[in-house]
Amino acid sequence: MAYAIHVLASLDAPRMLLLMGIYAAAAVFSGLSGFGFSAIGALSLCVVPPQFGVCMLMLLSLATQAMSVRALRHDVLAHNADWRKGFLPYVVGGILGLPFGLEILARAPYRGLVIALGALLVAYAAYGIFKPTSLALSARETSLGGALAVGVIGGVVGGFSAFPGSALVVWNGLKNVPKDRGRALTQPFILFMQAIALALAGFARPTLFDARLLSLFALSLPLAWAGNRVGLRIYRRTSHVNYRVITLAALGVSGLSLLLKAALFS
Repeated sequence: MAYAIHVLASLDAPRMLLLMGIYAAAAVFSGLSGFGFSAIGALSLCVVPPQFGVCMLMLLSLATQAMSVRALRHDVLAHNADWRKGFLPYVVGGILGLPFGLEILARAPYRGLVIALGALLVAYAAYGIFKPTSLALSARETSLGGALAVGVIGGVVGGFSAFPGSALVVWNGLKNVPKDRGRALTQPFILFMQAIALALAGFARPTLFDARLLSLFALSLPLAWAGNRVGLRIYRRTSHVNYRVITLAALGVSGLSLLLKAALFS
């Protein structure tokens, strides 16, 4: 509690406005792309201490994902009616992969892993934007085994980097999946993985989520909601081709965010 009080007391009006602006921009970005709240939100770590800032990112990211899933519930339900072709196999794979990602986080050189993943995402985003659209994997439905494998990779990556959706977004991009179908798979997957990660964090360090942190979360929530609504409105007016470019750009920004994160924690 004392730590959170100290953090909030140290924020003057300009820094508080900057923090709120970052969270609002991250919500717009997430509402538009379907992922990547932390990619923009990571800038908040330049304003508040990492321990406090990461907890806020986890809470707000989960909240904006829930908002988006609710707003797009008709698409989500329509594209996931058959569980074998829906997001559930990816979630099962993600749950299986998450412990390995957390083990990597505990044992492997964290900064090197984050830099490697960040560079990979930036390189893939650049490749995806400039490659011919004819270069894509087969458009056939992903098999049950394939969905589980992609989910496992997402769980592993999410365990050490907090970007579980990157694997599924890359896979959808390689297969040139239509935007409504891709989002109906990716959005619930990220929501479930973030909920699990938040529950684990709360169980391991319950003192981090104290009254002051929750007060700042409540203060930020209306801005996150408004930003999410703006992002969703832009998304609905975006064509499949433009949405593909947006998601690739979002992956690139996510990669740059990981590189920034590695620099902050060096």
